[in-house]
Amino acid sequence: MKKTVTKIFLGLLFLPWVAGAANVTWFGPSSASNSGASMQPFTYGVVFMTGTLGFYSMDWLQIGLNTSSITAGSASFRISLRDATSTTPYSAVAGSTTLASDTVSFTMPTTTATNFNLLLSTADIPNISAFDMSASTGYSLFLDSASVNFAIQRTTGFAVSTTNDYYTVSEGFTALNTLRNNSMYNNSTGSYPTLAVSFGAVPEPSALSLLAVGLGGLVMMRRRRS
Repeated sequence: MKKTVTKIFLGLLFLPWVAGAANVTWFGPSSASNSGASMQPFTYGVVFMTGTLGFYSMDWLQIGLNTSSITAGSASFRISLRDATSTTPYSAVAGSTTLASDTVSFTMPTTTATNFNLLLSTADIPNISAFDMSASTGYSLFLDSASVNFAIQRTTGFAVSTTNDYYTVSEGFTALNTLRNNSMYNNSTGSYPTLAVSFGAVPEPSALSLLAVGLGGLVMMRRRRS
């Protein structure tokens, strides 16, 4: 009987955690990148509107980068969460108010023209992750002040006023604009890119998982007593 109870407990404990382990993506590009854009001396960003159930706090942020012609191992840049001038698609840009900002330092691959993803956790972006974004509100993520001239990944070839359709969003988030130097990003005549910027949440433990932890404690206590 004890072995049966223990098996049931282990099934309850591990199955929900494995099934629900994937991060939730609120915003991110739908298509793989096909080129890169120089980070110096430019600024890049995305504008979005939150869902209706706020508050929202970023648990993770991923930026797709490329080493370009750089072979230096270390680099850094600044990420700022700012307000937005409106929630009108293709008109909204970053506002003048910086709500939270972090400078991230990282080690790049040592080969040129190499794509890599920089995945940042709450420890890497403590100020941004600590900020509670309100519901149904426009915000912008702004990238600037690169220490060396690496590149940000992008996907080009979209028509004007269509790029918002090429971001994947969830939980009521809405893509509003893609920016370069705080204007709608136009790569070349008739080509408007998306940027390799993704962010979202780490799911909370399910109620069943928490119940399993409690049951586990009771099982262990009973086994020790016996």
